[in-house]
Amino acid sequence: MPITDLALSIPEPFRSHLSFIQSTLKKAGFESYLVGGSVRDLVMNKVPKEYDLTTSARPEHVKSLFKQVIETGIQHGTVTIVKDKIHYEITTYRIDKDYTDGRHPDKVEFGTNLSEDLKRRDFTMNALALNLETGELIDEHGGREDINNRIIKTIGDPILRFTEDGLRPVRAMRFASVLGFKIESNTKEAIAKTKNITSKISVERLQDEIIKSFLGPAPSVLLTLLLEEGTLSLFIPELKEKVKPNGEYLLMQDTLPKTQLGFVLGAWLLAIDPYVSSSLAETSLKKLKFSNQMQKDAVFFLDLIQNLKKEQTNEEYPIRKKFLSPIKKHLNTRKMTPEDLFSCLKTIFPDWTKQAEGVWETSPPLLLSDLQINGKDLEKLYPNLPKERYGELLNFLLDQVLRSPNNNHFAHLSAQSAQFIDNL
Repeated sequence: MPITDLALSIPEPFRSHLSFIQSTLKKAGFESYLVGGSVRDLVMNKVPKEYDLTTSARPEHVKSLFKQVIETGIQHGTVTIVKDKIHYEITTYRIDKDYTDGRHPDKVEFGTNLSEDLKRRDFTMNALALNLETGELIDEHGGREDINNRIIKTIGDPILRFTEDGLRPVRAMRFASVLGFKIESNTKEAIAKTKNITSKISVERLQDEIIKSFLGPAPSVLLTLLLEEGTLSLFIPELKEKVKPNGEYLLMQDTLPKTQLGFVLGAWLLAIDPYVSSSLAETSLKKLKFSNQMQKDAVFFLDLIQNLKKEQTNEEYPIRKKFLSPIKKHLNTRKMTPEDLFSCLKTIFPDWTKQAEGVWETSPPLLLSDLQINGKDLEKLYPNLPKERYGELLNFLLDQVLRSPNNNHFAHLSAQSAQFIDNL
């Protein structure tokens, strides 16, 4: 695609919105450019997911020119213009001063020109700007060439860039994962040399990069790099991580559906340590502050895969008891269909999953709530039974119907209850 056609390749309604923002700012005497990842994506013939702009206008000027503006990061010069419920972040030209904490600039100064703003950015591929009026691509750091060569390279000295913000090494590794690019050698060497700075970033920022990799085509690449560089152990040293992850589980991350990120996270843990315990997995995920639901999904999936690795039985009773019962229990807490889960398992255990699906489709009783008798029924039948025995009795009856689902009717369960009590 000719560079002059980049602006024309922006789909509607985004192109009209961006043109309106640019022309409004120009009429008021201000410059504005599309900048960063959105321009990178356009150069790569991709449709950007979001569009960010940079401008010579101060935040207060932007607020005065547009009807709906959100102060998303006004202390850093960033506000969000809302058009037809679509958000466009726009940031005043900036000059970032020293980064003492390795996370945020000590002081943000507003700049006076685009060049100053572009040279403060992390990677050459993200330091591109597009003039939406003329279609001119501003590339002062060789970003287009690096994109064409599929290279991730910092602007200037990589150690300086990574010392400014400890997240940048993780972003470099994540970009390698989602874009399929290679990290330039000097940039890659700087990752190991600035680990003390990376260790200062918040776990939320690390977690966000991990999730972004899960949504890409090859999350395995990010995990491989995190382990190679020893970055992950900065945050979860208790995991017995290997320098090289487990290959089977590593690639499992790439094949699992993006709709089930908790399962991808479970495979991520297994790739680090195939024998990781549920309790250690929970501890690690809590430290990384993944959502409660993602933690539950990950640990459930991890347990399920580990159990299937130990035993892929063809007998229906253990299939129901060891696998389908916990599966149903988990699904009852999720907006997830059995088909969603079985589609994940098919990629790993195709033959067993086919049989398990067949058993599932017979709708067997799998949980206490499926029994045709309940605690209140048992209290009426056996009012003198010690309270702790009712739970034992219900679990006994569930085991009976897991063995023989056709026996799940009140009369049979009542008779089984009587036998259980006689044997006490």
